[in-house]
Amino acid sequence: SVEHFHACCRHARHVADPDGFDKDCAEDFERRWLNVDPMLDGMHSVDGVLDPVTGAAFRTALDSLAQWRGPEDTRNHGQRMADALAELLDHHMNEGRLPRRKGVRPHVTLTTTLQGLKDELGAPAAELELGMQISGKTVERLACDCTMSRVLLADSVVVDVGRATRTVSPATRRALQQRDRGCRWPGCDRPVGWSTPHHIEFWSRGGSTDLDNLVLLCHYHHRLVHEQEWQVVRVGHEVHVIPPEQLRTIFTRGPDVRWAA
Repeated sequence: SVEHFHACCRHARHVADPDGFDKDCAEDFERRWLNVDPMLDGMHSVDGVLDPVTGAAFRTALDSLAQWRGPEDTRNHGQRMADALAELLDHHMNEGRLPRRKGVRPHVTLTTTLQGLKDELGAPAAELELGMQISGKTVERLACDCTMSRVLLADSVVVDVGRATRTVSPATRRALQQRDRGCRWPGCDRPVGWSTPHHIEFWSRGGSTDLDNLVLLCHYHHRLVHEQEWQVVRVGHEVHVIPPEQLRTIFTRGPDVRWAA
């Protein structure tokens, strides 16, 4: 193949002239670039060229997160890779280990009204800090585990800003992590560090932040619940998931459509 022939040529180049090969590699490294550009519809275009080591690390990290997740997973390979990148970013931002900018942890800011938070009919769309609109279902997912500040407006002028508070307190989070030990979706192997608290009765709809109403879910399964209408219910110590109505004929082989973990 062309790839094999090219690899053989590079090996021969290294054997014949190691210093020249090192110079070639250094020149190749200078060709690296990456652009992330917002599009008019709020999506982002990602394009670039990575050096061999970074490219291998990038593919290895994404491949490990982009595996097929089970019968409910209808994504194609490209979609799984995009979701793997989202999960990787979500994990590292939640861990709080990224460098601070002007003393502030890197974070995503969204603005919504009380009506938008409850996904009420006729409410204005929530906006990210760059002015991009997102759906009410996405807002409900993000509200499960976030830092929230109340801002009061009068004639479009800020008149009061409340203290920032966490949806799930640190003490409750520790107890939840100790109990669930990772994503509770049946068959999922994501550990605690890759899982986030989910309110079984949505927090934005009045659900409590008691342990009985919380469960750990990974990024992918948390999105299934909020944006694809899967349901999570707790029965005693077991967690059950229920597919949306249109998928039940696909997954059901008997009278019980619930899977337990």
